[in-house]
Amino acid sequence: MTYHHVTDNSDQRYVIGADAFEKHMEFLYENNFHPISLTEFVRFVETGVLPTANAVLITFDDGYESYYTHAFPVMERYQFPSVNFAILGRLRDTDERKRENMTMPLSRPQVKEMLQTGLVDIGSHTYSLHDEKARNEWGELGPETAPVYVEDLERLEDEQEYRTRLYVDFTMSRVGLSDLVGKQVETISLPFGYSNEIVLDTAKQAGYRFVFNSNPGVVTAKVDPFSIPRYDVGLREVDTARLEQLFREVKTAFEGEP
Repeated sequence: MTYHHVTDNSDQRYVIGADAFEKHMEFLYENNFHPISLTEFVRFVETGVLPTANAVLITFDDGYESYYTHAFPVMERYQFPSVNFAILGRLRDTDERKRENMTMPLSRPQVKEMLQTGLVDIGSHTYSLHDEKARNEWGELGPETAPVYVEDLERLEDEQEYRTRLYVDFTMSRVGLSDLVGKQVETISLPFGYSNEIVLDTAKQAGYRFVFNSNPGVVTAKVDPFSIPRYDVGLREVDTARLEQLFREVKTAFEGEP
């Protein structure tokens, strides 16, 4: 399950209201679903063994402060673990530091406070490649993790330039986050879900072992660790009725499988 921003004060698409998010967590609890930790999830991907029945993994992208102020208190009450894929270059050094013209990100003290509960894991969402940039001379935009147009050279970056740019960013994020959380970070969520062979190859070279995308799907024991699907449920239109429908559809699709 993927969420992004939890707030009642935004009309953006990838946002869910605070009350709606709380109802999502209540739905999981009342219907005997069991959120698992990233450690348990990784063990399942590696071994195919998952002792927890009705397991779900709750993930957040972007590292917004609303994770700390609105989402985490609800999940802590239910003792639900979760993982937040943070954009390292946007994290604030202190709670007081502001970030102009962007949705407020987490601060490092907030991250450390949540880590101490044992309910939170932090993964990478790149160091600073979560915007769109021109991909051709006409200024058409695409994800920064795709090849970008180099205005000074009046051409698209070549493959080596592209690989180097990705590698530097992915490595800075992984090393910096590992230092912040006190253990090796080996998971990355790709911005906008954009992926290609070079992105995945570079992620592997940068030390990541698990790559999450935005393709809807159930994670089975046969999942490709570099193409882990997720259902994006952190949307205003996904109320508990739609969430229940999603789980019923999944159950129907996999009926009879262990």
